[in-house]
Amino acid sequence: MPGGGIGAGDWTAFPSRNLLVRGSEEVRIEPRVMDVLVHLLERSGAVASKEELVASVWQGRFVTDDVLSVTIYALRKALGDDARRPRYIETVSRRGYRWIAPAPSLAPAPDPAGGHPVPSARRTVAAIAALALSAAGAAWMLTSPGRHRHVPTPEGQEAYARGRFFLDQRSVHGWQQALEQFRRAVALDPQSPAAQAGLADSYTAMSDFGVASPAEMRPRAFQAARRALEIDSESAEGYEALGRAELLFDWEFSRADRSLKRAMVLDPDYMPAYQSMAWLESARGRFSEAAAAGRRARQLDPVNTARYTELAWVLALGGRYDEALREIDRALQLNARSFETHLMKGWTRELAGRPDAAFAAYREGLRVAGAPDDALRRIDEVYRSGGLAGYYRGWLAQPRTGGSTPMSDTFRAMVLARAGEPDRALDALEEALKKHEGALAWVNVEPSFRPLHADPRFQRIAAMVHTGKTGDR
Repeated sequence: MPGGGIGAGDWTAFPSRNLLVRGSEEVRIEPRVMDVLVHLLERSGAVASKEELVASVWQGRFVTDDVLSVTIYALRKALGDDARRPRYIETVSRRGYRWIAPAPSLAPAPDPAGGHPVPSARRTVAAIAALALSAAGAAWMLTSPGRHRHVPTPEGQEAYARGRFFLDQRSVHGWQQALEQFRRAVALDPQSPAAQAGLADSYTAMSDFGVASPAEMRPRAFQAARRALEIDSESAEGYEALGRAELLFDWEFSRADRSLKRAMVLDPDYMPAYQSMAWLESARGRFSEAAAAGRRARQLDPVNTARYTELAWVLALGGRYDEALREIDRALQLNARSFETHLMKGWTRELAGRPDAAFAAYREGLRVAGAPDDALRRIDEVYRSGGLAGYYRGWLAQPRTGGSTPMSDTFRAMVLARAGEPDRALDALEEALKKHEGALAWVNVEPSFRPLHADPRFQRIAAMVHTGKTGDR
């Protein structure tokens, strides 16, 4: 097959083979990703509008902005480019994209497979279009002397990104949507380690929040994480998913630390690795390290309220209440109607010894979540008569309908401890231990359990979590 090369900065592109070459390194990319690269190279130094790229590459087919965005993402990943400090592709706000590396040579370059040269990039378009018909949606895993890198298909990457979005919703509906999107990503792109890692993280989250049993989710999570690493033994996504599972299913802090650090070495910009590391360090009581990891996660994902509330959580665990409240206020600037953020604000104020302000935040969270006025008036009466302990007792007495707010036994124990019912809290913790709930990883640092620390039952539970053992695993 004809396969002449086109200079692309320090890479050479071979469009008819969907191949990028730099020295001994070779990376195969999806046909539409190559189409976009060719178009940008032909207009080197000029801005290619989004409309122009869609018309040229998708030839009139309707596509969303997301599809183009993930195609550009895949191209940047293949080139090793960084959108914040671009060396190849610059995003021009509200206009499009521009190739900024040294002007490409359109003279033929020798094909590493011995193919014949072609005189210009334009002549490759017809061949690419024909190849795309037979290879549409294909993903490639490179086998070469260099680093094995998978370049995701645009459609698969879009499904993966949607899965990550839904995973952060922390509701039954959100996790269902996340699973659906990650499964779709696997179907569209079976060789994507990220899609498998997304599945693993979904299973872990569903177990952690009490939506599904750890006994059911643990084998699924580990299987998906290990599948990611079978696909690519140097997958940051796979190591992150493995580390998260080691922390939340097995309380294996040292093993989780090794896995997560490996993920960060492989991809220093992979946000979930820092998110999981913040969780791990906070569970170990290393709050400065947890805050540093949380800040890095927020820096990598600055428009997601979950990153701010997670950082606030680890700061509050470490007693840094003012800093935590600043992060919460920043989250509320992004989404003033976030129920979870208002609850985090109340919890932080409660830890800081401000019960009235804590209740006000809890009440506001219920209001923005749609609680009717008569329900809010009843809650006001409960607080006036019983304080926060009475508020928690009333909350526990409400029937659980299995809707959008799941409750693990660990979380139930936290609420019972705050309600001033230590015996029932210990009963709930023992239930959580039997189930091997992931949230028990924080049993030694959770402030709600401080009144229980002297109890032998609590000490037994805490010791088992610390060693990662329960006697049945």
